[in-house]
Amino acid sequence: MAVLIGAWELIGLAEVSQALPPFHEVIAAFGGIFTSDRFMDAVVATFKAILIGYPPAVVVGVLLGTLMAVAKPAKWILDPWVNLGLSLPLVSMVPVIIFIFGLGTSSIVAVVVIYTLPVLIVNTASGVESVSKDLVDMGRSFNADRRTVFKRILLPGATPLVMAGIRIGAGRAIKGAIVAEQIVGLIGLGGLIQRLGGAFAVTDLYAVIIFVGVVGVGSVFLLGRLEKGVAL
Repeated sequence: MAVLIGAWELIGLAEVSQALPPFHEVIAAFGGIFTSDRFMDAVVATFKAILIGYPPAVVVGVLLGTLMAVAKPAKWILDPWVNLGLSLPLVSMVPVIIFIFGLGTSSIVAVVVIYTLPVLIVNTASGVESVSKDLVDMGRSFNADRRTVFKRILLPGATPLVMAGIRIGAGRAIKGAIVAEQIVGLIGLGGLIQRLGGAFAVTDLYAVIIFVGVVGVGSVFLLGRLEKGVAL
């Protein structure tokens, strides 16, 4: 990271391109952009959409993933749709979602849910399916009913992959919200990035991008620590 920042500073000082100002100018822009009302409004709008959309997506994703792992008919029905959600580019879905939900927070929330749900489902299903069948058979040999098998064997065994899915999904939630807001161009950090880019406010633009990157990395790191804690 230090090498990258140093190279950025040197290239900026050499004035190789107007698109890459010196790193110290970007840092100086932090004070001005972060104390502005438009930045705070953008932060609130983006994280409001994520907080509304992502927790329900986690609940639904874990439930559907578990259902796919334990019930073959559910897997036959849901598997094509999950694969479709994983393979379709996000940008191609956003205009359709905006057409359905309109230009507002509802569209951003829908994008967050749709973009994160397939990862949560796949990781949960893989986690449940990865539990040793010998453990399940052993539980049943001790007269454990389905509820006990799920609570004492399947759920603990699937937890590491479920937590990994939640961690990956958090990063996708932030990415999905930013991309959707850039297309909408009116609200949130994505809209702010779009407007700053259009105004060629390069230093402010990089400051906001760095902020989004730091928040994303921090969120994934904290969830990774939580994942390790749950595993222990």
